[in-house]
Amino acid sequence: MNFASVRKLPVVFFCNNNLYAYSTPMSLQMAITDVVDRAKAYAMPGEIVDGNDVAAVYRVARRVIQKARAGEGPTFIECKTMRMHGHSEHDSAKYVPREVLEEWKAKDPILKAERLLKELGYADEAAFHEVEERVKKEVEAGVEFAEQSPLPEGPEALEGVFATPEEIEP
Repeated sequence: MNFASVRKLPVVFFCNNNLYAYSTPMSLQMAITDVVDRAKAYAMPGEIVDGNDVAAVYRVARRVIQKARAGEGPTFIECKTMRMHGHSEHDSAKYVPREVLEEWKAKDPILKAERLLKELGYADEAAFHEVEERVKKEVEAGVEFAEQSPLPEGPEALEGVFATPEEIEP
């Protein structure tokens, strides 16, 4: 962040603040309430956005990306959200109070986006059902393809993992 700020690089930093680091709440890790306050230490502008509001994230991101492309340097965006499950498969997230999870469950970003699309007249239940069925089929086809595909041989396993300078478009 310091280098990007000093050099006025066209970078947008996103912090997906899910309010916990593994099992420790933010209030026990930092003396500040908002991670975005750390951007000030680098003389970098920062913004907080509702990370569960797809349209709000899009609007903020679009605006600061335009600023970055216009040569106005980097910005730090903190997206406030909540991880609705444990940090990993073995983590039951029992450390998160149930009432907190219930509060955030009501803010589900998918349901929020669906409501907005309905309100704007872009979609209805039938359209959402169609998308859900199409996605299920695509995922099932992808899983089937992966399970039926042979394991890659030696060097082939590295293809596409790292980009060489020749592979990066200017």
